[in-house]
Amino acid sequence: MKTAKYFIIGAMMTVISAPVMAQDATNAVAQATEIIKAGAPDAAKQVNAVYKTVKKDAKAIAGIGRAYLNAKDFENADKYADLAIKANKNCGDGYVLKGDICVMKDDGGAASSWFENAIMLDPQNPEGYRRFAQVNSKADPEGAIAKLEQLRSIDPSYPVDLIAAEIQAKANNNDAAIEYYSKAKLSTFENYQLADYSMLLFLKQNYEKSLEVSQYGNQKFPRYLSLNRLSLFNLVNLDRNEEALKYADRLFNASDDPKYTALDYINYGTALQKLKRNDEAIAQFEKVISDRGIEASQKVAVYKNISDIYKSMSDYPNALAYYEKYIKGNQGNMTANIKNGLALLYRQMALEENATPEQKEEAIKKADNVFAEITKEFPAFEQSVTMQRAKLAFILDPQDKAGLAKPHYDKLIEIINGLETKEAADLSQLKQAYQYNMVYFIQVQEDIPSAKEFASKILEMEPENAMAKQVSELQ
Repeated sequence: MKTAKYFIIGAMMTVISAPVMAQDATNAVAQATEIIKAGAPDAAKQVNAVYKTVKKDAKAIAGIGRAYLNAKDFENADKYADLAIKANKNCGDGYVLKGDICVMKDDGGAASSWFENAIMLDPQNPEGYRRFAQVNSKADPEGAIAKLEQLRSIDPSYPVDLIAAEIQAKANNNDAAIEYYSKAKLSTFENYQLADYSMLLFLKQNYEKSLEVSQYGNQKFPRYLSLNRLSLFNLVNLDRNEEALKYADRLFNASDDPKYTALDYINYGTALQKLKRNDEAIAQFEKVISDRGIEASQKVAVYKNISDIYKSMSDYPNALAYYEKYIKGNQGNMTANIKNGLALLYRQMALEENATPEQKEEAIKKADNVFAEITKEFPAFEQSVTMQRAKLAFILDPQDKAGLAKPHYDKLIEIINGLETKEAADLSQLKQAYQYNMVYFIQVQEDIPSAKEFASKILEMEPENAMAKQVSELQ
């Protein structure tokens, strides 16, 4: 999340080296800012001349010190902070500046003390409350919010909810951040706050509301990259892919400070993929692979995207080639689901209408081999995988005359009967296995007694099963 802005920078003016005459405080700060930025050898002398014109105005003096802080000249920033406090000890600007100097030096404890001084001595100045809350947002988010609530009582018009939302988001209290953001009017949000709010909603999978926020931001800040990105992401997740392409164009061609991520290309590619614009989708996914700035771990997922596209085109050589890259990229993080995807790819190849008997047989064998690997590597999935292996046989032999499925159904019976407790899905699979054996013994083996044994098992589970009743009555 974008951090709060620390610095107030006035309007720019032309640098002059001659001593300055009396002028209003705003111009004095602006002139000092230009002198400091120009960095002339006698800059300190010039700034001192400006200071003399406002030496009784604590706010103006603090403004000069802030210009030095912006230039990371801590010594002079601290000098003018002290001068501001000396000019008016009850003006909070000098204390806030001292606190911000400590923030820049990574001394949060000292910063917090200075901000508390600002609140105590200048309780009507909102900056002390705001900066105290921000600097304590990680260490004590509840205390930070409480300090902001004090500010609400002093100045009801101050955007307390927005600052509170930022603090809660920074502390990873996302629900609380969303609640605070929801209280504020969208018209009061800065671009980064709209993006933060939309992102928090996106992470909660509230895509409709996230899109509402991001698209509001698109109207107000049309070239803000993060908001264009979020509209793209939300529309892809809502399956509104034609609209998503419009925001992909805005993201890649009409956003300021373009810095693209793997997810930008992936979401763009996904929208194209869903619209069956396969060549364009592959081109976007390939950008992830070819971009040296994207980590290898992010590239791995893209291999599956490309594999899926080729699979949808029945281009199995390319589908397999990319899925194997996906497998290789996940060697250190392999899951049963990843392996299962490879087996199902082989299975689909076997089901391809134009596949020859030899191609079908080879694909089935490869699928079965992958399933066998899963049972060894991931024993917890043995039951579901065994069920899939049983069904593979029917692709080659729909009548299962060779009984290729039987070893797997028998194994399935053994697994399920060994369970301490059986869920409805387990019982359903067990009944299928019993029914397979019942039919197998009648049609393939012509072994009525064995068939009746399995019919009896089915009737124990389902007394009104018509087929099992018929078999049980056979002589």
